[in-house]
Amino acid sequence: MKKYISLILLFGMVITACQKILNISPVSQTTDATSFITYQNFQTYAWGLYNYMDGYGVGAAMPSNFGSQEANSDNIMPNTILTGYETGLKIAPTAAGAATNSLTIANWNFTYVRSVNLMLDHIDQSSLAVSDKNHWRSVGYFFRALRYYDLLAAFGDVPWIEHATTDTSGDVLYGPRTSRDTVAQNILNNLIWAEANIKVNGDGTNTINRNCIQFLIARFGLFEGTWRKYHGLTNANTYLNASVTYSQKLLSTLGSTVSSIMSSYDDVYNTQGLIGKPGMILVKQYLSAGYTGSGSNGSNHQSVRYCGSNSANWVGDVAKNAVESYLCTDGRPISTSVVYAGDDSMYHTFRNRDRRLYYTVIPPYRIKYKTPTITNVTGASDTLWTYDSNPDWGSYIRLMNDTLKSVNKHLHLQAFSIDMKSGDIIPNIPHFTLYQNTLSSPTGKIVASVANYMGYYYWKLYNRLPLTDGSNYGSVNDCPLFRLEEVMLNYAEAQFELGAFTQAIADQTINVLRQRANPTNWPAMKMVVGSIDANFDKNRDQTVDPVLWEIRRERRIELFGDGFRFNDLKRWAKGSYLINQALGVRVNNATYGNKLSISGGGATGYVFYQPAATGWNDKYYLEPVPIQEILLNGNLVQNPGY
Repeated sequence: MKKYISLILLFGMVITACQKILNISPVSQTTDATSFITYQNFQTYAWGLYNYMDGYGVGAAMPSNFGSQEANSDNIMPNTILTGYETGLKIAPTAAGAATNSLTIANWNFTYVRSVNLMLDHIDQSSLAVSDKNHWRSVGYFFRALRYYDLLAAFGDVPWIEHATTDTSGDVLYGPRTSRDTVAQNILNNLIWAEANIKVNGDGTNTINRNCIQFLIARFGLFEGTWRKYHGLTNANTYLNASVTYSQKLLSTLGSTVSSIMSSYDDVYNTQGLIGKPGMILVKQYLSAGYTGSGSNGSNHQSVRYCGSNSANWVGDVAKNAVESYLCTDGRPISTSVVYAGDDSMYHTFRNRDRRLYYTVIPPYRIKYKTPTITNVTGASDTLWTYDSNPDWGSYIRLMNDTLKSVNKHLHLQAFSIDMKSGDIIPNIPHFTLYQNTLSSPTGKIVASVANYMGYYYWKLYNRLPLTDGSNYGSVNDCPLFRLEEVMLNYAEAQFELGAFTQAIADQTINVLRQRANPTNWPAMKMVVGSIDANFDKNRDQTVDPVLWEIRRERRIELFGDGFRFNDLKRWAKGSYLINQALGVRVNNATYGNKLSISGGGATGYVFYQPAATGWNDKYYLEPVPIQEILLNGNLVQNPGY
């Protein structure tokens, strides 16, 4: 059996494996008492627990997968019209008396907790040696903490369930919510114990090991510590100190230099075979063969398809504010940089910027066709176009393909860039959904997948790796679940919150990330802590310390699209950022047949699509407990404001 996280264990497979190991009789049955005896029993059962870390996902499962919560943040705007919503959560207010549903980040559901507890409850009765019992208890504590982390972030107080429930566990099933203080402390205590008792190397390559436990403590400690600090709760430093302590352990073990992480930012997300690469702590691996379908248990995924399609409602429209957060090549923000070229066109906006921008948002280009009639172009698009005489229009094609020599990113796009109806290649970015006609198209009209409403198009997970099934479903780029770069960011932020951030810490964290992303602009882009004052960024939130603002900026850029931003805004108590009007590229509307919505209603300005949220209500820092759950359990109390 391959010891990879990509193995998918269904319940029937667990039964079959246990039968082969135990040779039980009758062979068609298994029970709790006979399923948890040997080391292999626990190992087999635990494979199924890995599926909680969903990776890139497939098909309809996409909204609950890696990065999907970006659509609830100020980074990415859904490309479906939202009406009647009052907050940046982009959900409409719940009508009085109606059922409430939690967002997909957590859901009020404890089935997974029960699955973990079932294993934990059988450890002491097993035939394992004490060290092996401690190991599997540590693995169980890791997975239970992972689930409770999501529940705590979503709801605050939640029932803490220590053992597997049955239909007679009335005091648990119908009990009250456990206080946030107790749940958070239980998570931390369990993880600290697990870190001291788990096998250092786990159960082999890419399994839960000591590094994974340390990583989760560092992540959770920062979240809970800053939540407590900015929401007026006590004991924040307990969690911040834990984040620092276990981040330091990881940095000491795995390194804190440029050579400690992968040399290409793009390769972090678009590599087949991430296991063992520098900085990778835990990876969701996808298989290069044996595609098993479009369900969430498939061995491949659809990240390439979703980055080349406007069918996924969280992919497509990157907000202007997010694009503006990327530094310029002189290491300064756009408000004070001397090399920022302005935003009168997308070509100028992208000039002299942090390279991670080019790997995250499709750079602008415009091409012309070699022939007036294009037919049967699939797979041969690069032979059918040439550079336009305007030097701006081909500048980013040359940058991506020649200067950066991007392996997996390519302009113009080779996949999902052809209108299958007309046979035309998409001749330009930005390409607007509301205006598909283009002057350079041989047929005069393109109905393209790579189009959106505001011009800035997310393509971070786009790559040119071979698709295993020959269509647009079998993507095989592995998903980085836990990576060292996040540890660096957690460490830098936690140290600042504790008043201990220094230039030395900046050099082993933020400056490692910046140098990797921008080697030819180094050391111009280096963070020099002493030079960051109140005037460093004129667009700074004035309630945030200038250095902390830059630490948070680095986190936003490095982890853009990974699903962190929504929880970051919640823990910082910055929900107010979500009520700003999301804007896009600055255009002359006449160029697009006056079909775009322009801020201010003028002929020239920033494109917008979604209406502005009407306000922010602090109740949205926590999700509502579903009303149907409260009706079933009268001891549950609703979160404030709902």
